[in-house]
Amino acid sequence: MTLPGVSVCFPAYNEEMTVGAVLQEAYDLLRSWEIKFELIVCDDASRDDTGKIVDDFARGKSEVRIIHHEQNKGIRETFEELYKSATQDFVFLNSTDGQWKTEILIKMLPMTEKWDVIIASRIKKPYDWKRLFISSVFNLIPQIAFGVQTYDAGAVKLMRREIIDRFPIISITPFSEAERLIKASKSGYRITEYPVSVAFRKTGKSNAIKWSILKNTLYDVVRVWWSVQVKKSARKEQ
Repeated sequence: MTLPGVSVCFPAYNEEMTVGAVLQEAYDLLRSWEIKFELIVCDDASRDDTGKIVDDFARGKSEVRIIHHEQNKGIRETFEELYKSATQDFVFLNSTDGQWKTEILIKMLPMTEKWDVIIASRIKKPYDWKRLFISSVFNLIPQIAFGVQTYDAGAVKLMRREIIDRFPIISITPFSEAERLIKASKSGYRITEYPVSVAFRKTGKSNAIKWSILKNTLYDVVRVWWSVQVKKSARKEQ
């Protein structure tokens, strides 16, 4: 099969110890595969040298684009900006902390003949008990509240770009990732997982969901449920 074009997107925040090597590895692999690609990095107002490193990396590379936030906007806004900046048929969301290897993309691309979203699910999650608990709860919510299996919605994923364009997102927290998959699944898009072993984070600090934003995330769940379930029932009755 002819592999589709892909926008490879990297959010970055205070990742000076890993971002350079991660981007170079991704760029070299993409070039060697001879596929149509662009590489987009969004630096979310890092306080270390991440911004300078990504600018130096992009110099002289026409396939690379860098976005800089003047103020920190958080992971949800960073993801959305990366998605909206993508121009290829598929979007591959990765991280710059070194836990995920871009080489998994070449295994996922042939799967796009059958699937619209392929999520890299962690075989063994290198988390502490608190994050494991929160992760498990929020992976169950879409199944319980919406009847949709979103797997590890916030993980690395390959997604058809038209899904981003088609479904407006109302969540203000990282639940936006699950919201998009829920809406896509209910509209007939096909979602699957691709099990991957993940390396432990060697440097930096995870920006994953914290107890402090749990309340807002649950509020998002209610809002999305109302939007998807209740409004759908109302339309059927009309």
